[in-house]
Amino acid sequence: MTSGILRRRVVLTLLSALTSSVLFSSAGSPPVVEASALTPTFGGVLLTATFRPRGKDALSGVWYDGGRAKLLQCDPRCSVIKEIPFDAPLMVSQDSMYRVVLAGKFKPGQRLKMVMRFADVQLVTLSVPVVE
Repeated sequence: MTSGILRRRVVLTLLSALTSSVLFSSAGSPPVVEASALTPTFGGVLLTATFRPRGKDALSGVWYDGGRAKLLQCDPRCSVIKEIPFDAPLMVSQDSMYRVVLAGKFKPGQRLKMVMRFADVQLVTLSVPVVE
């Protein structure tokens, strides 16, 4: 195992462990995240999920074992953005304006653990399967 992969796993583990303490100390509650699947795309996988905020919020980062995911705005071409703002339920998928893409090689049936950071440093951890 390379030192880069080991370092990423340690950071992901620490972020996961901190999730409960950050949630209790933050002013608001994080949004509800209903992640259904990761579907293969060119050079990685695309997250399909719905975010249900508790007021105005923004997704500002997604980390997984392989590093940091790209947050994209596609209107009509895709470009990398710093955060995905929302104040109503929002779906990220192949057919939406916003997308979350994870780079790497993944196998169908594999489950990826992700840590999502929202406004006010609220963290949510997820385990999402890769589908065909």
